[in-house]
Amino acid sequence: MPPDNDDRLLTDADVKAVVDALENRIVDRFYSDLGKGVWSVVWKAIIIFLVGLAAAGAVKGIKITN
Repeated sequence: MPPDNDDRLLTDADVKAVVDALENRIVDRFYSDLGKGVWSVVWKAIIIFLVGLAAAGAVKGIKITN
């Protein structure tokens, strides 16, 4: 049988510690996800720029001379 937990109570300090820890985890995850989103946008912009540069070079760079 599981032990009787009726006599276990949380103090105000315990509740504050749990809430503070949870708040820190939520904030850390938020900024981590925000950073991932920003880097994703930056990465896509770099790829688009490189593809555009390659396309411009392909169009302007083809010169057939005799």
